[in-house]
Amino acid sequence: MSNENATAVCRYALNSHGRDFVVGDVHGCFSLLDAELAGRGFDLERDRLFSVGDLIDRGPESPSVLDAVRRHRVQAVRGNHEQGILDWRSHTERAHDSERMEAMCTNPDQAIAEWVFHDGSTSELVHNGGQWFLELYRSRRNEERERTQHILSYLSGLPYALEIETAYGRVGIVHAEPVREEWDDLTWSLASGSIATYEREQMLWDRRRWKGRELSTYVDGVTAVIVGHTPTGNVAQRGNVINIDTGASYTNGRITLLDLADVPAWLSRGDLPLTRLLG
Repeated sequence: MSNENATAVCRYALNSHGRDFVVGDVHGCFSLLDAELAGRGFDLERDRLFSVGDLIDRGPESPSVLDAVRRHRVQAVRGNHEQGILDWRSHTERAHDSERMEAMCTNPDQAIAEWVFHDGSTSELVHNGGQWFLELYRSRRNEERERTQHILSYLSGLPYALEIETAYGRVGIVHAEPVREEWDDLTWSLASGSIATYEREQMLWDRRRWKGRELSTYVDGVTAVIVGHTPTGNVAQRGNVINIDTGASYTNGRITLLDLADVPAWLSRGDLPLTRLLG
């Protein structure tokens, strides 16, 4: 898995002028996000919006990801779907010779079809909802080629963790699983580059906490950690880890916007088990 050029951890000071929200996995459903923010009276000059990652894939508005990020000044962590795009691009640069890249320019539809059939990386990308990126990538139009490069640049700069100061202590955000029992241990390992590759992958992919396979329940040194990745019928909680992926891209799902001021109330309720897995 490629690190690209990401800053591993981004930290944010206390927002003393407005509210801080965290949105669950959006998966290209930016109209839902727009509506939810409007319903909350989101004020761009006072409020801040953070994301657990997986802004893209599956939903119909994935190609507009950069527009949505700019519109709401979204500060996101890297999700497995963002990493999937980067991994695919890295794989194609290594594996495809000049003849195949020329075929992409002269007959992109056929080239993509052959990639999907013969190349496991492309098949996985399409299976995970990344067809939209292939459509951009194959385009001969300068505007769309530029947009493709801007998207790749944005994705490669996404951190693996966010840390936000609040009135009741620090709150962490990672995509799937914090992997360490001590938050400061995790962020130090990320920032120093000493974290193991398998741990970085678990941060993007691990679902054991939500599927009943025991992990350390609490993460010390932080008030709460907000995650997504595992789509559930309702917000779920184990210890001080709160999962807010409620399946925005599924017909029976919805988008969840968590006001960080409400985190103490969530924690006071104790563990909230999964009602059901979506997807």
